[in-house]
Amino acid sequence: MLERYRNVKKASLFRRFLSGTIHVTVMILVLCIAYGGLTQKRIADNIVRLHIIANSDQAADQELKLKVRDAVLDHMRNELPGGASREEAVAYIQANLPEIQKVAERVLRENGSDEKVVARYGAYPFPTRSYGNITLPAGTYESVRIELGEAKGQNWWCVMFPPLCVADNNTFQIPPEAQEQLQETLGVEGYRLITDVSDAKNTEVQVKFRIVEWVQNSRLKLEELFSSLF
Repeated sequence: MLERYRNVKKASLFRRFLSGTIHVTVMILVLCIAYGGLTQKRIADNIVRLHIIANSDQAADQELKLKVRDAVLDHMRNELPGGASREEAVAYIQANLPEIQKVAERVLRENGSDEKVVARYGAYPFPTRSYGNITLPAGTYESVRIELGEAKGQNWWCVMFPPLCVADNNTFQIPPEAQEQLQETLGVEGYRLITDVSDAKNTEVQVKFRIVEWVQNSRLKLEELFSSLF
């Protein structure tokens, strides 16, 4: 009888321990999801991405993609006033999207291509990408999306605002003023998250970034699954 009582007590304690562990795990998971979503949204709310998709993976099409990149970045740098806010940049892009498309079309025509060009502005999924010392986590970002021809080639991703990617003889320079602008809008903590993640010794930032990355990648995969089902 005593042995049976002890077994029942042990089983009860185990169930309580298991229940507590599950509650703690769920709470941590909820906090991670909330942190990952809010952090990525804060980053996304302060930038505008640029996404160019080549007609194909053939060398000529890939070269055209880079020429379009250079022309579009030059156009934005010349037309958008220095020190403009994100809201001003978005307003300019939306009002002048046909002009941005014409810039890309002109590049193709000057290089003997009659492929179509489609320029769109909207919210699109992006994978994790690094630009110099800046790494942006996966997630949905507002962006200019330029599709060249069949748009079946490799992508080129960057940041249109702040102008982090400035093409110069096929290399990239990240202007200090653009980094300063991003730091001002994201704050010290947010800026550290996307710049210090490359430092393997900074465990705190590494863990925080991986949480954001995991949450966003999981969300994007679920969205892909639901879109394929419905």
